[in-house]
Amino acid sequence: MARYLYLLRHAQSVERQPNERDHDRELTPRGAQEAMMLGAHLQKRGAMIDVILSSTAERAKATANLVGEMLKFDMEKIFLHEELFDASTRTFFQFLSQLSDDYQSVMCVGHNPAISYVAEYLTRAEIGDIFPTGLAVIQCNVQSWKELSQGTGELTDYIHPSILNNS
Repeated sequence: MARYLYLLRHAQSVERQPNERDHDRELTPRGAQEAMMLGAHLQKRGAMIDVILSSTAERAKATANLVGEMLKFDMEKIFLHEELFDASTRTFFQFLSQLSDDYQSVMCVGHNPAISYVAEYLTRAEIGDIFPTGLAVIQCNVQSWKELSQGTGELTDYIHPSILNNS
């Protein structure tokens, strides 16, 4: 049975201000709107997601919450993970390989470049930099998350704000 991985880059955020931690940057109004549009789009398509795992950065948390609300997702199944903030590709893969096999479908909300690198590595597809609020939907042909490796996934969809604005 296939597993599904939804790799979501956080929505558009404000520029970092002097004396502000990168971790504390918030979403722009446009970013918040695009996150809600993505959640509504997924809800309309009947996306079934078991758990949402997000970086602890403010912009990622806000993206996860807005997508979750519009998806009518059980908000108690959104979990924050420090290791998804500023994660290397290796750290991101270690994180994914430790996912519970009880989850068939997982959304990870994180940051570039890791989100883009992981999506390309799993699928061998040329995706490039995933846009803010960009979502790579990957069908993983593995029995266990521990089996994830290069080429074990197939990019089944790539959704980004310009697609949502035209639908």
